[in-house]
Amino acid sequence: MTPAGLSFTRHEPSAALEILDDVIVPLYVASHADVIDRPFYSAERFAERFPGYARAPGFEIVIAHLEGRPVGQAFGYALPVGARWWTALTTPVPDGFTDETGARTFAFNELMVVPRWQGRGVAHALHDALLGGRREERATLLVRKDNTSARRAYDRWGWTPIGEARPFPDSPLFDVLIVPLPLPRDAASGTS
Repeated sequence: MTPAGLSFTRHEPSAALEILDDVIVPLYVASHADVIDRPFYSAERFAERFPGYARAPGFEIVIAHLEGRPVGQAFGYALPVGARWWTALTTPVPDGFTDETGARTFAFNELMVVPRWQGRGVAHALHDALLGGRREERATLLVRKDNTSARRAYDRWGWTPIGEARPFPDSPLFDVLIVPLPLPRDAASGTS
């Protein structure tokens, strides 16, 4: 069940960059406490990566608010023709699977909720708020192999594993998941 009073704000790239230090990075740090001490997950590395996400075509970020405070965020962008996203795959996929048109696949980069509000439906509400209005055919995301709670949630929400990827030389190996858009009716109405 989603908490009462949950609201969302959407931010275009320039507005997102204006709140990077005050909202976006602090939410990242709070929600990644279990891995923030690892170089790949450091706040500095995240802050370096974020402007690249924000400059991508079709970028969108949704921030969840409760009790007047930001408690989570989700963002991503549309994969352009020749997207680097798929070059990180370490497992084979069918021919044509990685062909991008600029309107085929939405890269769901991050979904994060501060610990106090985890397990209360905020993540699912953010997930649906970001993906609900997308016009791409499908969405893809990377999930840490050791993040079993996220993986269980994505399974409930209709995501399917398609392989593994290592997007950066120093990043861990991630599971790559995909979901058709619009979201499956039963996935969009579930809880977490």
